[in-house]
Amino acid sequence: MKQIYIYILVSCIVFSIGCASDLPIRDMSKARYGITQAEEVKADKYAPEELEKAKQYLYDTHSLLKEDKIKDAQKKSQESQAESLKAIEKSLPLYANDMLTEAKETLQQAEMLNAKEFANVEYAQATNSLDEATKFRDDKNYRQSIQKSKESIGFANEAKAKSLAMIPQLKEQLVVLENEKESLRTQRGDEFAKDELSLTEQKINEATTKLEEQNIVAAIAAMQSAKESLLLAKTAIEKGKASESLEAAKSLYTQVSERESSQEMAQTLTEAEKLIANSQDLFSKEKYIESYDASQQAITALNSMLIAMEKKEEAIAMQEEAKEETEVIAKEEPKKEYKEYIVQYNPKARDCLWRIALKVYNDARLWPLIYIANKDQIKDPDLIFPGQRFIIPAVEKEKKESGTEEKAKSN
Repeated sequence: MKQIYIYILVSCIVFSIGCASDLPIRDMSKARYGITQAEEVKADKYAPEELEKAKQYLYDTHSLLKEDKIKDAQKKSQESQAESLKAIEKSLPLYANDMLTEAKETLQQAEMLNAKEFANVEYAQATNSLDEATKFRDDKNYRQSIQKSKESIGFANEAKAKSLAMIPQLKEQLVVLENEKESLRTQRGDEFAKDELSLTEQKINEATTKLEEQNIVAAIAAMQSAKESLLLAKTAIEKGKASESLEAAKSLYTQVSERESSQEMAQTLTEAEKLIANSQDLFSKEKYIESYDASQQAITALNSMLIAMEKKEEAIAMQEEAKEETEVIAKEEPKKEYKEYIVQYNPKARDCLWRIALKVYNDARLWPLIYIANKDQIKDPDLIFPGQRFIIPAVEKEKKESGTEEKAKSN
């Protein structure tokens, strides 16, 4: 209120007694201007006593003029100017320092938001202005320092706004990292890379927190650590799988090579051995994916050999078993005629049409008779199932004997 009153007072004096050349109008105007200048440099904060005196002295001129004490009023106006000048001189360095501090803090906030990368132009302008403000302050050119500090703050705030706009994009990158982490877990990550994936999760959470705090630099650093941990996890998983596959290949090779019939497939066995040696070499060179592929090729080759050998051994066993059954049947009394036969399950010597024919007719070559009589059940003569009930057609004695004679001749 006092300021408004002083303005009104000065205006009234100008209009009411402006003709009096001896009035201290100019001094009063200078005093008012001095107060304005002091207020612009925050004298109310840095030199409140001096500013208050300047205002009071200017206000006191009213009473002095009303009492027609012109010279005293002029003196008070001059004293007001002097106090304003004191307030300005006291405030300027303090204000310049505070503005410089604010500029530095604003620039640091921009740095935390990674403005150096996301808003490099605005960041550079803010830095340059701050450097100039510091130099002006050191040279005691406080007004220029204040101006440059304000300029730096403006550029820094522009850089901050530009950097803050990047946060949604960074959050999307965090989602990608999270998805990759979960994908590695499904690839036996908890078995081969538990520590690495745990660290990845920790860094992703840290990055999320830092983004919420608007500390983009720290968030990016945590994201980078998460990426490195993911890479280590991926390598650990590849290594674990490669090691496991290599050991499996070695074990299978030992199993196959110890079989008597393995020498009949010596070339394939040698190729598998070379693949295992190559896998071992690649593993030692930390080329885990290539090592895994090589050992898997060896496993495929060895499994093919093992299956072939087992089939051959099974066929030989079946022939011997059939021979034994034939000999037993030959010694037994003639069996009664079969009218119906239920297919049996025997994993060692499964029922098939020729075995059934051997059992019911004592002649495996008569299996087509059973097939023809049961075509409604048998879609494929090589494919019958336990539990099926087959009609066994009767066979003329002459046909049996003829078949037995032919069988004897062929033997």
